[in-house]
Amino acid sequence: MDLKGAAAVVTGAGKGIGRAIAEALAREGTRLVINGRDAARLQEAARALGGDVEVVAGDVGDETVAARLVETAVSRFGRLDVVVNNAGIGHHGRLEDMDPAEFDRVYRTNVRGPFLVMKAAVPVMRRQKSGTLVSLASLAGRNPVPMRAAYAATKWAMIGLSRSVLQEVRKDGIRVIILEPGSTLTEFGHDPAKMAQAEKLVRPEDVASVLVASLKLPDRATVSEIEIRPTDPPA
Repeated sequence: MDLKGAAAVVTGAGKGIGRAIAEALAREGTRLVINGRDAARLQEAARALGGDVEVVAGDVGDETVAARLVETAVSRFGRLDVVVNNAGIGHHGRLEDMDPAEFDRVYRTNVRGPFLVMKAAVPVMRRQKSGTLVSLASLAGRNPVPMRAAYAATKWAMIGLSRSVLQEVRKDGIRVIILEPGSTLTEFGHDPAKMAQAEKLVRPEDVASVLVASLKLPDRATVSEIEIRPTDPPA
């Protein structure tokens, strides 16, 4: 795919991996619709990114917001080439202590949100006979994670959702890429002991570089799943 002039939606783009992906795509000349809950942070990101950037703030677990992301890309840029479902939240604690409402909140962002955005995007990409859906899962979607059962469950679900969608859309020229980072240096999910070994962690820009390289492959080729882990993980 030629990313110059392409149109992309990136959720959770205000910080961390989402921000790094938005920056990497902007450097390639991609036109962007960026999303997150913090409107002020998104506006700052849009100014820093430059180029053609539209901001749609809101909760991707809301069907109206998810649909607006796709509608904004199509109305502003005339097409939609890439969707990056990156928005995610976590929870740390024992299962028995977890409020069911908190489980629902994590599931809403991490699974319902990607489902809604993909549901809105697929008809557009089918009409184009092209496009790529990107799911930011995690190595937690392949491994048990004590004290983070809800988060791990949503990432397992996201991998299953994305693998299944791949089988539904590949005949329509649509690719699905699942990225599964391990310990990454972001504000998300790291305790002070791990952060003391920050030099060993994967960086958001590493994940973004892997994605850009995968997107730039010819449309005939799909890198369907990628695990990204620290070479020498923190103790």
